[in-house]
Amino acid sequence: MRRMDQGTAIGLQATAIGVGIGAAIYTGHARAMEAVRANREAREQAAYHAAVAGNVARLEGIARAALRDLGEAQAEVERLRRALAQRQAFIDRQRRAA
Repeated sequence: MRRMDQGTAIGLQATAIGVGIGAAIYTGHARAMEAVRANREAREQAAYHAAVAGNVARLEGIARAALRDLGEAQAEVERLRRALAQRQAFIDRQRRAA
C-alpha cells in the first residue's frame, strides 16, 4: 500500500476542515433564518391581536352607545304613546259631550 505524501494529507485535512466550517456556517445561518421567521410571525401575530383588541374596545363603546340610545328612544316612544292615549281620551270625551 502506498503512503500518501505530506501535501496530499495537508490538502485533505484542509478540505475536511473547510467542509466542517461550511456545515457549521450553513447550520447557523439556517437556524438564524428560522429565528428571524419565527420573530416576524410573532410580531405579526402580536400586531393582529392588538388590532383585534382595539376593534373590540371600539365596538364595545359603539354597542354601549347604541344600547343607551335605544333605551332613550324606547322611553320617548312610551311617553308619546301615553300622550297620544290622553289626547285620544280627551277627543272621545269631547265627542260624547257634543
